[in-house]
Amino acid sequence: MTDRQNDQEADRLAAEAAAVLQGADDRRRRGAFFTPPDVAAGLVGHVVRGGTVVDPACGAGVFLLAAARRLYEDGCADRQTLVRRCLFGADVDSASVVATRRILATWAGVDPDEVVGVVVGDPLRDSSSVWPDQPPDGFDSVVGNPPFLSQLRSSTARTDQDRVLLRERFGSLMGAYTDAAWLFLSVGLDLLAPGGRLVLIQPQSVLATRDAGPVRDQLATEGRLVGLWLDRSGVFAGRTEVCAPIVERRTRAGGLDPEVLLLADRRVEPAGTVEAPVSGRPWGPLVASLLGIPTVPRAGPKTVADRAEVTAGFRQHYYGLVGSVHEQTGSNDDRPPLVTTSAVDPLRCRWATTPCRFDGHRWRAPVVDRAMVAERSPEVAAWLDRRRRPKLLVATQTAILEVVVDPVGDLVPLTPLIVVESEVDDLWHLAAALSAPATAAYAARHSVGAARTVGRIKLSAGQVADLPLPTDQRAWDTGSQLAERLHALGAGAPAEVWLAFGDTMGRAYGVHDESLISWWWDRHPARRDA
Repeated sequence: MTDRQNDQEADRLAAEAAAVLQGADDRRRRGAFFTPPDVAAGLVGHVVRGGTVVDPACGAGVFLLAAARRLYEDGCADRQTLVRRCLFGADVDSASVVATRRILATWAGVDPDEVVGVVVGDPLRDSSSVWPDQPPDGFDSVVGNPPFLSQLRSSTARTDQDRVLLRERFGSLMGAYTDAAWLFLSVGLDLLAPGGRLVLIQPQSVLATRDAGPVRDQLATEGRLVGLWLDRSGVFAGRTEVCAPIVERRTRAGGLDPEVLLLADRRVEPAGTVEAPVSGRPWGPLVASLLGIPTVPRAGPKTVADRAEVTAGFRQHYYGLVGSVHEQTGSNDDRPPLVTTSAVDPLRCRWATTPCRFDGHRWRAPVVDRAMVAERSPEVAAWLDRRRRPKLLVATQTAILEVVVDPVGDLVPLTPLIVVESEVDDLWHLAAALSAPATAAYAARHSVGAARTVGRIKLSAGQVADLPLPTDQRAWDTGSQLAERLHALGAGAPAEVWLAFGDTMGRAYGVHDESLISWWWDRHPARRDA
């Protein structure tokens, strides 16, 4: 067969293998999904520069095939030499290994048994023994799309035995919610030769979540982030939103880190540069410009924590209410309302006007029997009693920050609502600050990757506490009055009042920018309801 015929047959086999492997139930359970060949080729083009290439979770071999073509086009060696000596891969699934060997062999015109670098193995357990013939100084490139195994989903949560084994190997890199995909970044760094580069597709959670922090810090210490791909085109639509860091292993300690090249969407094209990240900081702000999030300077040194206590419930506070929630029986029912995230709109509580779900049931006006909570879970009851004070309830997974004011203190917050408790005189000022366009943009930039979907804001209680307060007191006072007026108007608040609030709070933060107001208003639920 000619090289062209080998190319065509290899592509056909790759598509066939991907369809078979993608449809396997165990592949979905293990978080392994097919990468389109054009995406793999685009990413490989920014990493592979000769020498040896390894994919530590090769799947159907799409990355190794792209790497083979890149090496061949660059004149590194003939096809047969490349697949025999330069390409390495591993997968825990033997069918994937068989498929990858066959695809590479077809492309090179050799027997699959000659593709000796692709083996059955688990580099997460012990990468040193997976490839006995690996280069002594490390591989020149690491590529791939490792499995995404979120620990927030029962279908992909690891077993107790897996946790013990991984903690023994990775130590402080392992947290309660560490995704296996993040650990492959650490493995990839270990496999790299000095000066070599890696690119591994990741869930966007790697950019911002707390438990990914130790891995980000390791990459910044032992390597340097030279590129970052963010997909906005939905390549993996219906599964998860993805990104891919490009990391170069340091040849010596220290040195000036270069700017980070931003790459975007399915074409993996350059979309600008940003300053390299500071160790200990999330990477989400690096790609904020690709998502159209405005840049806002941090205001003065004062934060929400200077004027309020900020807390949030945990799983036990959620489940401690199970069996103690009932439907309100009438206007004389004095049991406190249970407020869920769905009941929180900007400066408006939709309790009893919008149905919600809790404990597998649909509720119209849910209320909490405190006596039942105290009988079943005294600790949860005590926690709820401490929340019986003036407060704000801040929703999560929202397009902008959405805050409900509870001046009486009788609303019961359901996890994951964040609770901001202050003196009554500070409530409306804090509500205005948290509802401001500048605060939404600041929070959005610093939480990219933390939410379930891109374009949503997800903050922890500690991050809410650290949000900056305005510096122009007079404008803040006016914004506070407008916030109280908007609360009173409820669903009938006209757009011009909201825009006046946004403009006023822009002055309060020293950010009088029409593009910021436009960005905020485009995402605002009140515009949707107008």
